[in-house]
Amino acid sequence: MDTEMLTFFVDEIKQIRNSMTVSISSLIETKLADSSKFEEVGQMVDRIYGTAATLGLTEISEYTKAVKDVSYMASASENEAGKKKVLKFLIKYVELSDLICESIFDKKELSKINLQLKIEKSKANLLNQREFFSVQKKSCAIE
Repeated sequence: MDTEMLTFFVDEIKQIRNSMTVSISSLIETKLADSSKFEEVGQMVDRIYGTAATLGLTEISEYTKAVKDVSYMASASENEAGKKKVLKFLIKYVELSDLICESIFDKKELSKINLQLKIEKSKANLLNQREFFSVQKKSCAIE
């Protein structure tokens, strides 16, 4: 894979990570009162999902799609317990995004991270099924 493209992707992840931490901090400060922050995070992760899919980084794209979906579903739900779980999930995403950036140029290290991403994707799917089974929203609302 082209090193220049991967460098661009890493820069994009880092830029979005910084914006996400602001949204996550806001969720914590407001005790999850502003559900639109979940949608904001979903929109940010959607950018990473699109780039990962374009670059053929399957595990990263599938994981970020799961993060995007769970974020949008939390934004449309009144389930407080589910939102708290999503918040923890998003904090884990920030940690994993750092690992992705560190390992993306090393295929052996990336394969280790990909295994972790598959596990986290499964957790997101379970979270969606258990906490947000009645929510249909999986993308942002277009007005």
